[in-house]
Amino acid sequence: MAGSSNASLSLPAPVENQAVVSLSLLSGGYLHLPGNLFVEGASAEEILVCPSMSWLITHRPTNTKIIFDLGLRRDIQNYTPSVYERLKTVIPVVVKEDTFDSLAKAGIDPATDVDIVMFSHLHYDHIGDPSRFGPKTKFVIGPGAGNLLRGPKSYPDDPHSHFDSRLFPPDQVVELPSPSSTAGASNQFWKPLGPFSAARDYFGDASMFIVDSPGHLTGHINLLLRVQPDKWMYLAGDTAHDVRILEGTHNFAVYPDPYTGRPKCAHADKAAAGAHVGRVRKLKHMGDVEVVLAHDAAWFDENKHRFSVAGP
Repeated sequence: MAGSSNASLSLPAPVENQAVVSLSLLSGGYLHLPGNLFVEGASAEEILVCPSMSWLITHRPTNTKIIFDLGLRRDIQNYTPSVYERLKTVIPVVVKEDTFDSLAKAGIDPATDVDIVMFSHLHYDHIGDPSRFGPKTKFVIGPGAGNLLRGPKSYPDDPHSHFDSRLFPPDQVVELPSPSSTAGASNQFWKPLGPFSAARDYFGDASMFIVDSPGHLTGHINLLLRVQPDKWMYLAGDTAHDVRILEGTHNFAVYPDPYTGRPKCAHADKAAAGAHVGRVRKLKHMGDVEVVLAHDAAWFDENKHRFSVAGP
């Protein structure tokens, strides 16, 4: 899962009448991240004011509408109690407009018009409020992510958990299989792509690939999107929380947990997360690929006008 030695280090060439997707940015709110919790060498006084990006993706051949991440919910008191406390004491947030305000501007009704909501992972700043979608919407989560929402370690069984077992209607959830569980299968679900060992051609036309992206949290996935026949965008989720890490000038922060004193990192598996960053760096040099981190404030400020939501 973590390696890529057998992957062909190239991206699929366009074919005649190549399928593409279109992208629009949706409002996902802003976080105030203490730099020392995410970037090695940053001080606690360095506050990273970051967007939590949410994306509307339209598969042009079928007009399938997909949302990748929902950003923050406006009514933060409806997160689990531990998340709500964290937002009040550690990471303040501002949500003047949310994903649903952006959808309204585009004339899209979440109750009827959205086919798929896909989550890079299930941290609070990416899950928004799934309850506002209708019964036709499928919620796609990465390998193993469902385990975060099941059993005694999820809320409300565990009152201190960040993960709410009531987040989705079970019959609307599609959990992607683990790459290890499908390895060697005759009809292999995941296949190598560029620097990545496990990617899924979602529509079967090389317009949108789901990339297994281990390290940050169980079930973390990224998207590689063909926006023109020979141009790509890579939505990297929380591969890193700061572009300096992606550029290689800084590393992930490790800091003492205020409750246990043990070393802590924003990534559940720091080594796997670092290896994934390395693969994303390789991707950046494989043709016309634009990499976007979910919380890259500088990219957001410079480029949001390119992806503004259009009205009906």
